[in-house]
Amino acid sequence: MARRAALPGLALLAITSLLMLSSASGDQARGSDAGASVVNGRNTSISEWPWQVALTVGRSVAPRVSTAGRFFCGGSVLAPRLVITAGHCVADLTRRQVRSVEIVSGRTSLNSSAGQVARVVDLRMPVNSSGKRRYRTIFGAADWDVALLKLDRPLLAEPIRLAGPDESAAWTAGQTGWITGWGNTSGYSNRVPARLQMARQVIMGNGLCRRDDGVAFQPSRMVCMGGPRGNASTCIGDSGGPLVVETSAGYRLVGLTSYGDGVCSGTVPSVDTRVSGDPIRGWVARTALQLAGVDVVGSGGVASPAREWCKVPYLFGLRPARARQRLENSNCSLGRVRTDPWSVGPRGRIVGSSRMWGWLAPPGFGIKVWVAP
Repeated sequence: MARRAALPGLALLAITSLLMLSSASGDQARGSDAGASVVNGRNTSISEWPWQVALTVGRSVAPRVSTAGRFFCGGSVLAPRLVITAGHCVADLTRRQVRSVEIVSGRTSLNSSAGQVARVVDLRMPVNSSGKRRYRTIFGAADWDVALLKLDRPLLAEPIRLAGPDESAAWTAGQTGWITGWGNTSGYSNRVPARLQMARQVIMGNGLCRRDDGVAFQPSRMVCMGGPRGNASTCIGDSGGPLVVETSAGYRLVGLTSYGDGVCSGTVPSVDTRVSGDPIRGWVARTALQLAGVDVVGSGGVASPAREWCKVPYLFGLRPARARQRLENSNCSLGRVRTDPWSVGPRGRIVGSSRMWGWLAPPGFGIKVWVAP
């Protein structure tokens, strides 16, 4: 997962963390924290999310390392021999290193013997008219962060389709989706969970991530999201994993885990690659047709209407009584009021809140605030 680094006065700005493979000595494999998984999620089964796969360093490179130890990113099956993942998971790999990557499918627990293992034989990433990759980082945030992997054998797992042009309700602000993965369940741990994890996420308004990340956030190619209560998020361990939304025609792939809060607190929005809208959806569709001869874009699915949320209003500089009124008008409520002895500002005025301006929380959610002494 590309991770935010601290910015003065703001939360954290993204920097990219990429997989490094080394076979130069002793058949050793090394992986940096190239991914993101689920903090404050819960155990789930691969049967619920059959398209989910793990990208691992090949066993031939590290024969004495467990599957969980070789795991570095997540992905989704689009066709029997085609997997989609985040571009930053594979962008720095040589052709030889790409061919050493193995895809593990059909496992709830990575170290079990269930499911299938396939080897990557080809990698495609978007390019411009000059043939140069579009993938880049903007202040560390990964843009055009998508890649397609062709496999040496077909997987039996049920594939997932991208949300199509007539299914736009699946990725509108306020819609609920699900993230899955095997990555770390804490920003301060390198341990992979024993089982696949899942957590609910809400697609946030673009303005939330634009205020947080500035020009690094590109709405046409990125999805802004977060846990409704601000405690569930993606974390280090499996970028490229899916954000899916349920429709009447089945689940649709809306995003690929790209970057987020480096300490995985959940109070800062995460950002996914927007595969549900053009221009990225068009590139995926064309390339998938070339590589696998398959239409990977869905159509006709109807998502449930986005629910009513507490949308946190701008509170800074207000007195608590005025903030209470503004919160109630936004379907929220005022939580605990505390004094921040280190803040600078007019006495009794709000200098901080427990959720960012624009965050979508459950109706009536209590927003804690801090006031100047």
